[in-house]
Amino acid sequence: MTDTAGIRLRRPGAGREPAAAALLGWLTDGRAPRLCLVTGPEGAGKSHLLAWLVQYGGTRSGEGGDRRVHAVAPLAGAGVRGASWLLADDLRVAARAPGELVEAVAADTRRTVLAVADLHAARRPEAVVEQVLLPLLRLPHVRLLAESRTGEPCTAALLDAVADRAVLDLTEERWTDRDGFARWAAGRHPDTDAAEAYPFPGRVLGNTAEEREPFRPPVLTPSSAVFADPHSVTAYLEDAELDGEHIGALGRAWLLAGQSLCREQAPSSRALVLLAALGDGADEIDETDEETRNELTALAAPEPWRLVRSLTRDDGGRGWPGPVTALAAGRAGHAGALLAADHLGDVRVLDPERRTVRGRLAAGETSAVRSVFCLPEGTVAVLDEWGRVRPAGEVAEPLPGLRIRVLVDPDADPWRALRDAVFALPGAVDAALTTAAPLPDGAAFGDERGHVHVLARNTACPAPLSRELHRGRVTALAALPLGPDGPVLLYSGGLDGRVRAWGPGAEPMPSPVRERPVPVVALSTAPGALVVAWADGLVEYEPLDGGPAIAFRPGPPVRAVCCLGGDGGGDGDAPLVTIGMDEALITLAPQLPSN
Repeated sequence: MTDTAGIRLRRPGAGREPAAAALLGWLTDGRAPRLCLVTGPEGAGKSHLLAWLVQYGGTRSGEGGDRRVHAVAPLAGAGVRGASWLLADDLRVAARAPGELVEAVAADTRRTVLAVADLHAARRPEAVVEQVLLPLLRLPHVRLLAESRTGEPCTAALLDAVADRAVLDLTEERWTDRDGFARWAAGRHPDTDAAEAYPFPGRVLGNTAEEREPFRPPVLTPSSAVFADPHSVTAYLEDAELDGEHIGALGRAWLLAGQSLCREQAPSSRALVLLAALGDGADEIDETDEETRNELTALAAPEPWRLVRSLTRDDGGRGWPGPVTALAAGRAGHAGALLAADHLGDVRVLDPERRTVRGRLAAGETSAVRSVFCLPEGTVAVLDEWGRVRPAGEVAEPLPGLRIRVLVDPDADPWRALRDAVFALPGAVDAALTTAAPLPDGAAFGDERGHVHVLARNTACPAPLSRELHRGRVTALAALPLGPDGPVLLYSGGLDGRVRAWGPGAEPMPSPVRERPVPVVALSTAPGALVVAWADGLVEYEPLDGGPAIAFRPGPPVRAVCCLGGDGGGDGDAPLVTIGMDEALITLAPQLPSN
């Protein structure tokens, strides 16, 4: 068949060219209803038609119109959270619940086409309609293609809620070419009575719907969870919550990390993610929880990571520092500590071993922190959501030998000029600052127009050294000193999904060192390693000596990453990688192969 742009496409089979042409027309017609429902009884070929569209028809954009399908969710066996996670994965966003998915889709106002298959076979399909599909359809730039069986309550709920819709009922004669159906049937089974089977491809193929056995273990254990169908586990836990049952620490950990757990992966990978989500911050551990951790640790043994520490909201305040929006390594008076900033502007100083709070630097005013960094002499500074730079707590005092000189001559403080330049920078550039990171002798900043600005103590010019490195907002920065007295390599990440490298004073590298169709959320470096966190929840650890990169997806949206060690400290010669989120602070040690 030929599509609206004149491009030859593989035929959908079963004489379904009229229905296929109608679907392509719906995709490319900007005036078409935003809901298209493909319906019919069992065996009508609904899933086959939708699969054809996704595989062959809905992939192009050009003169004939945009007919791309941006996300596809097969909903058989999936619950409300599972449906949200399936769509979020295809849209490359991290979303813990339907509301976060809707927020993420609302934030990007480009045309978005979603397709859901087997809606009627979802776990609690009416709830999926009410909590996931209808809120998405209320966004004016969203179009939804849904496949659901005729006569099901969820089908009626969708039709009743949306007045402006297109419906392809595949039992209607207009959607199937009778002669084409007969030729197709003869090619499949020559003895089939095509006239009697028309228009149901399932009758020719002998297909019958398989009823999926619900996941109902006597007791939820690590093994039963990580080896089972993950969407069935999620739906089981959702049902248990609705029924008021106690799902335990393991169940709560599963729902926290579920978007990661529901991806295709090895059971050992699921075990590591689940172990990290379980948390270990409590001083006293229940015997059952300890057995669970031991079993998950054994199951996760093949993974290229070792869990060092996991502090979660479930720890009840016994170690968890609160939601994390930014992380940084301490310097000078805070050397060896981990600095964790939050959505209120406070910075907590965490113990380098246990990652427990040993101090708090109060915010001057309440505003979410985008970046926290330590200046060379130990002053902790934050960049807030409004692009302002201010100290967190007190400005670091000069070294003891300089204090008397500073009292007599304030200019004797060797870092004062740098501090003044850092705190004055928002008024010295013509775009709002969006991220910041420390340098060995200064600090670097990114702005909303894609520029990176460098302030160093020994820079002769009072203005910052600047380069345009990204299309759109700079979202992350990290510096890598090349030796004790060597130059610095500055990494920057952007909303454009690129990680660039620049040695201030030289020209930036022409090609990105990393690039994905997902915004960069955070960057961190350690000797010989770069860590990148992406907006879809992926954290990548990349050795800079050419070794293989390893990845980890904790599940919830990642807000920050920080490397500590890598110079003989930490786990051997590898740094410890700490991942900050709203509900958890996880520290991992990469298990690198020996050379």
